[in-house]
Amino acid sequence: MAKTLEMIFVNVAGDKVTLRVADPRDDMTEAEVKTVMDTVVAKDIFTSSGGALTGVAGARIVTRDVTEMNIL
Repeated sequence: MAKTLEMIFVNVAGDKVTLRVADPRDDMTEAEVKTVMDTVVAKDIFTSSGGALTGVAGARIVTRDVTEMNIL
């Protein structure tokens, strides 16, 4: 199963911007994610088409299960 951490921010235009990190640590805590997200906003690390990231909107871990089909 593939896991992805999605960190969702708000930009200057009021739009949501999602940063995705593949294969996050299994023992990662919510506090660690919040700290990273706050740092990204405070240090103006990323920008988007709608401008700088101005706040944190949420975070989630998405788990994807892919089953290949042998059709050939």
